[in-house]
Amino acid sequence: MKLVIHVGPPKTGTTALQRALYGARHRLLAHQILYPEPGRRKRHNHGELCYTFLPFDQAPRGMKKYSERDYIQSGKALMREIEHQIESHKPDLLVLSSEWFARLYKAKDSGKFMAYLEALSPKNIEFVLYARRPSEFFLSSSQQRLRAASLFEPIYPWNFDVLVDGLKDIVGQYPVTVRLFDRKSMIGGSIVSDFAALYFPRLAEELKALETKRPANESFSAETMVLLQKFRRAFYPHEEDVFNERTRKLLRRLQKIDAKDGNPRPKLRSTWKDYLDYGHSGALDLRDKHGVSFPDFDYARLERQDFATKPDANADVANIIVVDQERLNRQIDALSRSLWAIRPSNSKWLRDVRRCLKEDRGQLRRHLSEC
Repeated sequence: MKLVIHVGPPKTGTTALQRALYGARHRLLAHQILYPEPGRRKRHNHGELCYTFLPFDQAPRGMKKYSERDYIQSGKALMREIEHQIESHKPDLLVLSSEWFARLYKAKDSGKFMAYLEALSPKNIEFVLYARRPSEFFLSSSQQRLRAASLFEPIYPWNFDVLVDGLKDIVGQYPVTVRLFDRKSMIGGSIVSDFAALYFPRLAEELKALETKRPANESFSAETMVLLQKFRRAFYPHEEDVFNERTRKLLRRLQKIDAKDGNPRPKLRSTWKDYLDYGHSGALDLRDKHGVSFPDFDYARLERQDFATKPDANADVANIIVVDQERLNRQIDALSRSLWAIRPSNSKWLRDVRRCLKEDRGQLRRHLSEC
C-alpha cells in the first residue's frame, strides 16, 4: 500500500479537493483507492489526526469549538477508524488530507504523527502540497480570517519555502512533492484534476466530472470585507478567530448582495501587492531549492535584492484592498432594507457605519485615487 499525505496548506484548494475525493470515495474504492470516511458529520478531511502533534491550545480554530477532551477523543477515534477501513478494504493507495498537516513541520511532537503513519504499514509514503503566489495567498487567507475575526491578516503565514524545508527534515527518506497552485499551470486547470493525474490518472476525467459545483470557501467582495471587519470590531472586538452565527448571517446576506452584482472579486492595492510578492526572498528560495516557479513573476528583481518596502498603513481593509465607495453605500442601503436590519442593534450599527463613512470619505477618496 502506498500512502499519500496531502498537507494543503490552507487557501490552496484543499476544500475543493477534499470534497471531490469524499464524494468519489466509493468509486475510488472500486479501484483499490481509499479516502477514509472521517466519521464526523459534514467533515471531508482528516484534520482530527492533528491531535497527535498539536496540543489543544495550538489546535486549528475550527476545532477549538470542542473541548480538549473531545479534541483528543475524536483524534483517537479517527485513528482507529482509518485502521479499520484499511483492514476492511486492503487498498493499494491510501490518501489522507488536511490543510492543518502543514503545521507538522514546526510541531514538537511531529514524531508521533510519523510513527502513526508508519504503523499503518505502507510500502512507501509521499507528502504533497500546493504552493500559491504570495500576494494571492495573502488576499485569500486574510479574507477567510474575517469570517471569525476583525483582524485582516492571514490565518496562516506565507512560508512555503520554510514549510518544504521543515517537512523534508521531519519526514526523512520520504519524498515531498511541491505543486504549483495556479489554474494555468495545474493539469486540467484545477487541483482535483491535477491531483488525480498524479496519483490515479486513469480516473482523472471521471473525478473531474464528479467534482462538486458548490463553491468551496467562497470569495466575497472588498466592500463585504469592509463591513465584516467593522461588524466584528463593533460587536466582537475581543473574540478573534471565534465563529458565531450572527456573523455568518451577516455574511450570507452580504454574499446575496454580491451575487446580484456578479460577485466582484477583491483586488489588492498595487503597493501592497508589490510588497507581498517582492518584500522578501521567499519566492526565489522556493524556485531555487524546490523548482517551483510562479508565472509572470519578476525573479530577476529578487535576484538583485530589489525588495519592496512595506506600505505605511494600519490594518483596515480599506487601506490594503481597493474599495468602491459607491458600491459600499449600495450595500449598506440593501442591508438596511433587508430583514437582517430588523434587529435594533443591527440597524443602529448601520447608521453608525454610514456616519463614519461620511467622516472618512475624504480619506477613502484619496485611497481610491492612488489605485
